[in-house]
This record gives sequence, structure tokens and C-alpha cells, in this order.
Amino acid sequence: MIELYLWFFTMLIASIVTRSWYRHIHTPGIKVAFNVIAFIGVFVHEMAHFILCNMFGVKTGKIRVKYRSNNKIRVAPHGSVGVPEFERNSFIQTFVISFAPLFVSTFLFLFCLDIIFRIQIELWIKLVALLFSISLFFGSEPSGQDVRLVGVTFKRNPNYSLFQIFLIVLSGVFVWIFVDLYFISLPFEVLYYIEYFIFVALFYYCLKIVFWVMGKIIKGIRAAYGKSIVSSPKLLTRKRRFKEFRKQKEKEAQW
Repeated sequence: MIELYLWFFTMLIASIVTRSWYRHIHTPGIKVAFNVIAFIGVFVHEMAHFILCNMFGVKTGKIRVKYRSNNKIRVAPHGSVGVPEFERNSFIQTFVISFAPLFVSTFLFLFCLDIIFRIQIELWIKLVALLFSISLFFGSEPSGQDVRLVGVTFKRNPNYSLFQIFLIVLSGVFVWIFVDLYFISLPFEVLYYIEYFIFVALFYYCLKIVFWVMGKIIKGIRAAYGKSIVSSPKLLTRKRRFKEFRKQKEKEAQW
């Protein structure tokens, strides 16, 4: 699965280069065409945030995707997804949601490649897939705000954040060593990459439960012998985090 991470890196570089080139386009006809393509990429970017928020149990506010700037003077495709209870999110939630545009865009791009080069289909569908794949370059790069929110969440609870990173890395290693992703025959190559992420998530939650049980056992043993109890990493469920949540004085965070 090393090639998947190479694809992520390639999409990130391609997105940075494309967006930089897009900002320097001034030819009217070409600019209009790429404004429309960029708007599609922005729509995919924000929908990736929104969908992953709901998949990971994060409450969302308004989702906005606009073709023009806020003052409506110039064309500037942009968008946002409101997160009214951002303080309740754990590091892994924020990380996955912040980088969701990169993950989703990469998977969609690989699917477009399958349509263009591997599937016998009508030419106009291949052309649509080509244009859509180009639009993905405009929206796959995580914004500065996306990256900033990852750092904010990490600093809020560094110990637990490091614990989550450890579990993710360990899960990835276990899947790589022990799971044969090709035991199920799938029609598209990109589905194997998605399958890999599903197995990593399953291993992550299994390991989380194992460490939680081990922590409970150690606590019980130490309590039985009258020794001081050292708190172990807790499961930060939405219900548990609600106890720690305080209403923010500032406006809601946005992806």
C-alpha cells in the first residue's frame, strides 16, 4: 500500500501547483473555464469535510460553497463547513476531517483513471471523467485553516493525541503485515485502497478497546494491592467529551 501514500503525495503537489498556476491566469476565456472547474473542485473539497464529519460523529453547522467572493465583486470559488462544537473533537477526528479533501479527491481521481483507461465506455463519459479529474486538483489541497485546526486539537491534549497516533500507526502496520486485501475480488483498483482504510479503522478501534481493557485490569490490580492508580488514556466518546466541553466565546470553527 506504499503506492497509495505516493498517490496522496502526488495529488497534494499537483494541487499546490495547479492552484498557484490558477491564481496567475488572466486570459478571460481560459479564466472563465477554469473558474467553473475550480468551483467543482471546491464543492468536492467541502463535501469531503461534510461527509467525513458525519461519518466520525462530528456535529456540523452550515455548509457554504460560493462562486463569487463574499462582497460579490469578483469570481472567487470558496466554501466552508461550520463546526459549532469543535472543542469536543479528538485529534484523530480533526486530522481525518481536515485531510478529507486530499483522501476523497485521491480516491475519486483514481476512479476517474479507471474510467478513462481501463473501462470500455462511451467517449463522452471519458471526457467528463477527464474534466472532473482536473477539477479535483483545485480542491484536494487542505487549506491553511484545515492544517491549523489539526495543531489546535493536538495541543489541547498532547498525551491522548500521541496515543491516537500510536494506535493508527500500529493499525496500519498490522493491516500491512497480516491482511491480504485481495482476498475479495473487486471491480476497481481504487476499491482496494478504500478497503485498506476500512481495515485500518477496524484495527484502530479494536486496539483501542484492548488498551482500555488492559488499563482497567491494571487499575484493578493496583487497587487490590493498595497502590496509587495511574489514569490510562480514556475513550473520548462524544458523550464523555461533552462533560469537558465548554461553550466557546468565539464564533464556531470552520473547515
